[in-house]
Amino acid sequence: MLLEGLDLFMDSLSKSKYIVALTGAGISTNAGIQDFRGPNGIYKRKDIPGEKIFEIKYFNENPSDFYSVFSEMIDTYANAIPTKGHLFLKKLEDIGRLKTVITQNIDGLHQKAGNTNVIEVHGSFSNFYCLSCGKVFPMNSDLVSVVRKGKIPLCDICKAALKPDVVFFGEPVHGLEKALTEVQRADMLITMGTSLTVYPVATLPSYITDSTMLVIINNEPTQYDHRAKIVLNEDIDIIVERTKLL
Repeated sequence: MLLEGLDLFMDSLSKSKYIVALTGAGISTNAGIQDFRGPNGIYKRKDIPGEKIFEIKYFNENPSDFYSVFSEMIDTYANAIPTKGHLFLKKLEDIGRLKTVITQNIDGLHQKAGNTNVIEVHGSFSNFYCLSCGKVFPMNSDLVSVVRKGKIPLCDICKAALKPDVVFFGEPVHGLEKALTEVQRADMLITMGTSLTVYPVATLPSYITDSTMLVIINNEPTQYDHRAKIVLNEDIDIIVERTKLL
């Protein structure tokens, strides 16, 4: 069944003219980026306040708690390199098939891979900004060095705390309207490494047109499997290797 689905996927890729990809944590796990909601993710840890770490009200009141946890992860984010899944999407863009990547991920790996039209619905760790004056700071070696020590990075102008440009609970997501427009324009929507359970992004596949081919590549079943033309329950890197596009 997997081989049949793969053959259909490869054939459909060659015929599609407006592909949109929707990606989640599963495309980045092979880069060493942990799924926060996974069995070993930070939301399951007992030694920290779980999801509260990413609540904006809690962050504003306790930025030191966030940076204490993030100090353990910042090198992973700063040094991560794109997976075969990311490079596959770059290849699809290079040959003119892929038009947009919509991602729930905050690791910036689609841009590192070279994709140019990326909607980061949940923001990313690529930039930080001052909570007081709004000045933007890229994740450079100086910032990494401060965070690695568990310290709060401060604005060089007003000395206020910096916040990563990540959408925290209690903040509006980024680019959802544009993402919806792209999904409606697609003749193929490929969802990769997402369980399609985190809202509002989880609603996007429900807006495809009747003629759009929905492709789901994910290790586990999703709520949209029954609507998909192709479902591939396998590691993303294994699937994209078999397409022979890399």
